[in-house]
Amino acid sequence: MNLRIPSVLIILVIAGCASTAEITAEEEVKDAATSPESVEFDFGFNIEEYRVRPENIFYSNENNIPEVFEIDESSMSEAQRNAGFRVQIISTQDVRLVEEMRREFSEWMYQDIPEYEPETYILFRQPFFRLHVGNFRSRTEAIEFSTFVKRKYPDAWVVHDQIDPESITVKQQITVDNN
Repeated sequence: MNLRIPSVLIILVIAGCASTAEITAEEEVKDAATSPESVEFDFGFNIEEYRVRPENIFYSNENNIPEVFEIDESSMSEAQRNAGFRVQIISTQDVRLVEEMRREFSEWMYQDIPEYEPETYILFRQPFFRLHVGNFRSRTEAIEFSTFVKRKYPDAWVVHDQIDPESITVKQQITVDNN
C-alpha cells in the first residue's frame, strides 16, 4: 500500500515530462496555410463589409417596431400611462437624512443648472425612505440624467417608477457641460 502511491506519482511525473516535438518554421507556415482563417473564397462580393466586429455591434443595432405592435395610448390603463423611470439617489431608514439630501440636491442643481428645477420625491416603501429625482419616459433618458447626477452622488441609479406625466423631464432642460 505504501509503495503504490509513490510509484503512481512517479509514473505520472515521468509521463507528464515526456518529450514533445518542436514545430519548425516550415511546419508552422504549412499549418497556417491550411487553417480555416486563411482559406479564401470568391463570393462575388466583399465579405468584410458584412463582418460583425464587437466594437461596432452596439452602435449598429436598430429595433424597428412594426405598427401592429406599437402601443395605442387610448387602450392603456392609468398605471401603464404613468410608467416610467426616475433616478434614485439614496435609500435609508433615516427620514432626516433623506430630507437633508433632498435640500442639498436641489441647491446643487440650482447652482449647476439654474433654469432647471428638478422634481424630487421622497417615497416610503417599508422599511426605507427613498429619494427619487425626475420623471422620464425612457430608461435611456434617465441614464443620461443619472450620469450627470453621479458626479455628485456616485451611488445614484435608475429605477422603474410611476411618474407624473404632467412634469416629464425634458432633455433640453438638463443639457450641461460634461467636463
